[in-house]
Amino acid sequence: MDSFATDMMADLYGNPHFEHAPSKLADTRVEATREKALGFFNADPAEWELVFVANATAAIKLVHDCFRDHAIEKRQNWWYGYHKDAHTSVVGVRAGTRTHRCFRNDREVELWIESRGLGGANANDLALFAYPGQSNMTGRRLPLAWPGCIQDRIRSKVYTLLDAAALVSTTQLDLSNTSTAPDFVALSFYKIFGFPNLGALLVKKSSSKVLMNRKFFGGGTVEMVISVNDSWSSKKSHNVHSRLEDGTLPFTFIFALDLAIDTHRKIYGPSPMSTISAHTSRLIKKLYDDLTSLRHSSGIPVIVVYKDATAVYGQAKLQGATIAFNIQSPKGDIVGFADVEKEADKNSISVRSGSLCNPGGIATYLKWSPKELHAAYDEGHRCSEPLAQVFGKPIGVVRVSLGAMSSDEDVQRFVTFVRETYLDVALPEVTKAGLTIDIPSPVKALKATDDILITPSDSEDSLRKPHNRLSVLSMQGLKPKTPRVSVEMTSDNACSTRESTMHKMKFRLIGAIRMPRRIK
Repeated sequence: MDSFATDMMADLYGNPHFEHAPSKLADTRVEATREKALGFFNADPAEWELVFVANATAAIKLVHDCFRDHAIEKRQNWWYGYHKDAHTSVVGVRAGTRTHRCFRNDREVELWIESRGLGGANANDLALFAYPGQSNMTGRRLPLAWPGCIQDRIRSKVYTLLDAAALVSTTQLDLSNTSTAPDFVALSFYKIFGFPNLGALLVKKSSSKVLMNRKFFGGGTVEMVISVNDSWSSKKSHNVHSRLEDGTLPFTFIFALDLAIDTHRKIYGPSPMSTISAHTSRLIKKLYDDLTSLRHSSGIPVIVVYKDATAVYGQAKLQGATIAFNIQSPKGDIVGFADVEKEADKNSISVRSGSLCNPGGIATYLKWSPKELHAAYDEGHRCSEPLAQVFGKPIGVVRVSLGAMSSDEDVQRFVTFVRETYLDVALPEVTKAGLTIDIPSPVKALKATDDILITPSDSEDSLRKPHNRLSVLSMQGLKPKTPRVSVEMTSDNACSTRESTMHKMKFRLIGAIRMPRRIK
């Protein structure tokens, strides 16, 4: 950061699209950084292009837009395949396709390859297969050999897109062998360096033609445009990035990337990602071993870890520096993931909780069927406003990730936090399952008070603010015969509710309610 501040004060830079001296200075440095960034992944600039984008999702969307427009231009059907461990952004590509397939496990992918494409695209289809190099939920690392195998064995052309955002944060991505490398790679530099917040799409030049029919054009991507009395334009075509980088590049962030690569090598040596990989692999194995050794006096493990059967902590080829888990009570009840995150935050420990933008992973590891997920949505569960449990099942996890700056002290501190906060600590009776109150119709029998307000309105303006803090709701049951309000008790005896959306009339019960410690 100090180097960046010094750099910004040392010279005057301008928009790289212009011809004056500050702009030429900026353009020269952008292109030098582009080549340096390719070198960071052992990608030969003669074989690869790097397109700067905002983040990995923007890179994936760019591929989506190009494929969609190419299929329209060539009047082809577009087939899309993706792995169940994919991030939401990779899943989202299917929205632009006519036919798509989710591969539910590695074996399905391997059978598809071994069968030379059966169960995939038709011979004349435009085809794309995408998968993550590392699950952003569990940290398991998927086979990097798949793109080469697809290229060698599947009869028709299938392009491959690797989501490397999670993978590159703690290991080296080597793109030196173009015969086995994916056609496209999406990644985020901030997950490697922290700063700058910048992403990239790496494009194998031999596969770039499919990206060149994108309809949209922005400033800097065209040679000329006529907008009055005609709708003609000529797009740049001398390289991929000049055609796909719309508008003014975030050139100061690109300069920061230049400095970040240099700083990384100063701190971690000439092969920084190899050093970081060995370091984080050792730490995550220690953390996994220490956490899984914690057991309540009842014999029940304090945590339940969600991992693939093939993943082995300590083996960097198979597992990254991530653990997805939930906390269990001495009786085996799941502690709400949001509550764990809040407790960690109080202790200045940063974890992530929820569905982690990995719908396939949550459905698989937590055993949710599509029917159950539809029902959970109807009950009010949302990615942005999750419920801790629905129908007595957790619908999210806690994720802890380690990085280059993580230390043995960090690992020990987190283990100590889990031990002191949850070992042999019983949950309040109503938090573990939720309390369901069936309100018979008509509801006029319930009288509103200063602490209780019942309203059929969805408007927040109609609700009196409760005296106490609201907590995450735990919903159970499917289709109630009467309007139902579910209440969860927190440690400070505050209750919160969320209406059942499966009844035509919605009611909220809000406020502090005095209840006995045990409810039968």
